[in-house]
Amino acid sequence: MTFDYFMPVDCTGETLDEYLEEAWFRDGPMMSRYEMIYFRNHVYSIVPIRVGLDGFKFSKSQRKLIRKNSQYEVKIQPLEITEEKERMYAEHKGRFQSPNSPTSLKNYFLEEGNEESPFETWELQILDGDKIAAISFMDLGKESICSILALFDPDYSKQSLGITTMLLEIEYAQSTNKSFYYPGYVLDEDSVFDYKKRLNNLYFFDWEDYTWQEWENFQPEKSTNAVLRHKLGAVQEIAEELNDTKLDLVQNEAFFYNIWHNTFDVSGIIPSPLFLEWESQWFHQLSINVDFLEDIHEPLYVLSHQQEILEQSYSATAINDALHKFQMRIRNAAIVQQQNLFLLEEYLIQEDIETDITKMFSNGNKLDGFIELAIEGKHLTIYISYILSKRVFLMQASNDLRDITVDSFASARDCAMAIKEWYYRKTLSLVL
Repeated sequence: MTFDYFMPVDCTGETLDEYLEEAWFRDGPMMSRYEMIYFRNHVYSIVPIRVGLDGFKFSKSQRKLIRKNSQYEVKIQPLEITEEKERMYAEHKGRFQSPNSPTSLKNYFLEEGNEESPFETWELQILDGDKIAAISFMDLGKESICSILALFDPDYSKQSLGITTMLLEIEYAQSTNKSFYYPGYVLDEDSVFDYKKRLNNLYFFDWEDYTWQEWENFQPEKSTNAVLRHKLGAVQEIAEELNDTKLDLVQNEAFFYNIWHNTFDVSGIIPSPLFLEWESQWFHQLSINVDFLEDIHEPLYVLSHQQEILEQSYSATAINDALHKFQMRIRNAAIVQQQNLFLLEEYLIQEDIETDITKMFSNGNKLDGFIELAIEGKHLTIYISYILSKRVFLMQASNDLRDITVDSFASARDCAMAIKEWYYRKTLSLVL
């Protein structure tokens, strides 16, 4: 999957044309191109689009909209940031709930601490007298114009001024003999951006071979988003049919932050925009995600717990079998752990150590020794778990300052004797 960005130092008209040709688009002060997006609680594929202006004609409804708003004055000029435009941007940002957007219009167009932009940015104003009813911003290339951002006053929402500014930008591009108009992108599923699809001479960028194709050839089922959902859906169907297991599809918002900052190795976030998740009654979360490697049509399924990879397979059936195996492993491990902790509790009662079964809890971060018994000593809290792989009891002690692993014991009786010794201790210091 493509997720790239950089901060341009200089961007001439010819350079901008080259960037746009390769599906880069303006994202605040940066140039970005990315294949997927998390938007309004949903994961989509990005579909960059452009309009070929040679022979372009407006549709009947588009001409009607331009005429409808012809009573307003149109003013096109180089970018000028004012308090009025800043207020419009703040309202726009709040309306669309974009917490990751630049904090101000100035920060949208200029890198912080830099008063000069590498782009030639112009603005198109729709004026109702002295009031800005709507405004859009565009970068000018030698052979192209790239639409960046459109703002409108909510009082004029019935006038469709956001769409009108786009149509007027195209008129301006035609009048200045440009070859292409880039209105940004649409999504592979229905969205608020679909009005852009009604433009004539429309082309989309094909992420598979990095070429521009006529819109009539666009197949949403071939988008990365659709392929991901299809491949994960196959596992869901098999799991429900064969093992009566419901796997939840997770739209992984955190993926998009971590891919930009390259922090998957420290964050523990699953490196996929979509994944399947199953949670045990002991709070383990097993996940299945897809690693495309080089071929999107032959993805590698990855079963993991926390950051530990448990199994990998190119087969949906095989990865489901592995999931079922670990489900059984967790269930059987829980039974054995509980049996041994109940046995330990019997010895503690014999030694007059009070226990409370409600203090038995599960730590889903572990695949072994995940059930723990907490005992409140006179001054310390003592934690005991049964490690099935080693068939030992592991005892730890804790106070408000620190934790310490005391020791492991081969039998419940030996563990009970050690707990009795620690039950009355005031300190975590070990006596050698």
